[in-house]
Amino acid sequence: MRILSLYFGHDSSACLLEDGRAVAVIEKERTTRIRHDSGRMDLESLLDQYGWRAEDIDCVAINPLIREGGSDSCDGWDLTGSSYRSRPDYLQRGLRCAPEARFSRHDIRLLGRTYPCVSVDHHLGHIATGYYTSPFEAATVLSADGGGDARTVAAARGEGHRIVEIEYGWGNTHPAGELNIGSLWGSIGQYYLGYGRLEGAGKLMGLAPYGRARPELVQAMWEAAHSAPRSPLPEALMANKVLDATDPTAQDLAASVQAFTTDAYLRAAERLARVFGDDYLVSTGGCGMNCVANTALHTSGLFRDTWVPAQPSDCGLALGQALFTWHHVMDQTRQPRAWSPYLGADVGGADDPSIASAAVEHLLQGRTVGVCVGQAENGPRALGHRSILADPRIPEIRARINNSVKHREWYRPLAPMVLEEDFARYFAPDVPSRYMSYVTQVTSDRLPGITHVDGSTRPQVISREDQGMPRLLLEEWKRRSGIGVLLNTSFNSQEPVVDTVEQAYATWQRTALDVLVTPHGVHAREEARAFAP
Repeated sequence: MRILSLYFGHDSSACLLEDGRAVAVIEKERTTRIRHDSGRMDLESLLDQYGWRAEDIDCVAINPLIREGGSDSCDGWDLTGSSYRSRPDYLQRGLRCAPEARFSRHDIRLLGRTYPCVSVDHHLGHIATGYYTSPFEAATVLSADGGGDARTVAAARGEGHRIVEIEYGWGNTHPAGELNIGSLWGSIGQYYLGYGRLEGAGKLMGLAPYGRARPELVQAMWEAAHSAPRSPLPEALMANKVLDATDPTAQDLAASVQAFTTDAYLRAAERLARVFGDDYLVSTGGCGMNCVANTALHTSGLFRDTWVPAQPSDCGLALGQALFTWHHVMDQTRQPRAWSPYLGADVGGADDPSIASAAVEHLLQGRTVGVCVGQAENGPRALGHRSILADPRIPEIRARINNSVKHREWYRPLAPMVLEEDFARYFAPDVPSRYMSYVTQVTSDRLPGITHVDGSTRPQVISREDQGMPRLLLEEWKRRSGIGVLLNTSFNSQEPVVDTVEQAYATWQRTALDVLVTPHGVHAREEARAFAP
């Protein structure tokens, strides 16, 4: 059974799913080189790349939204019948029900053929991505973002291969409307620091540890998140309209929105722990990238364990729609499998130890090394296949990478990847951070390059079962340096993460990145400097 799943909102993607296994997830921005790109994709080329023919597709999964030319439309699909979007919107009143109200079946005309089609609600797609990639047989799922299908937060319960209950609003009964966490982050970044709306949240999260949460700001955020999240906070609370990141007011604003978010998540989790009674929790949606909130959930004692998928943001919706269609709609049971985040374009060499050896040789000289191997990661984090690596013991390494390679804000933190068996030597508390989705404290003074101003970091933990390039790199690095930790940040510079060897080479050429390692060879600058840790 072959399912083609398409999401054409911002962070557009396409997923090819065969018998419940993801063959590929292709993010549009990786090919067009436009961050968060939206709209239709070249499906003929995509199918040809993976050896699929139009006549081999058994079903199509979509979200009705298409974002093209700066506008949102549900009219661009050639569908029979009306979608779930035309049904009465009683779920906005906070009722809980089976998800049948939030998907619909159609026929769709696509690629010159007619296929059975399933339209899937935005948050139901997020919930499916999180739950079906998790190791849990039953779990509560929290989804939050800046909004999709006119909703901003949802909660659900998964059991076996089905989503059995869903609600919107996180139990909120505020008369002004739903709680909108994601848009509040976007508005604060946009209006007060001049960041792009879809990029402000990540930047604010990095700035938050420099400030302190102010009660009057947190209270104003609760009010704004209910009533007008796409507007700025009351002007009386702010000294200036546009702030610089060095301004204590900007830093306090970032710390306050983080405190508000963590509080909102914990309130929702406490209620759902009582309502659903599950031992396990999944966090997903764009706000599922908030490592501090995820960690608060994990350490709250409300659940035995938690999970965050590699692709919680909208770039994972095509995958979620496909998995929901396969499991819930087609009634296919879940098979035990370790889900891989490496679902993008494949350049080869993912298991080649000589590539790891070549990279480590330069890392030992204190150089920054770009690695482009194997399949690209699906999701916003680089996890060792499209990564910039460095020695985390070098004090000035963060400034070098932020200023000269990635060309971004001075305060942005850099993360480590670490062998699971070495985690406790350098970090505490223990967190299930396979995809850089949680924060922990750095307990060693030997790692200044990955230690944020508050002593925190968001690690990628490489388990003993992971036998690909990240483990090859770390084991070779540990053998030669004595530590099982490397600095790992995404391979990009003011652009989407690189996808192909050609893109990696172009980024290496126009930045101060010292070395590029790919299956096709090693490129090193003659003037590359050596830095001692």
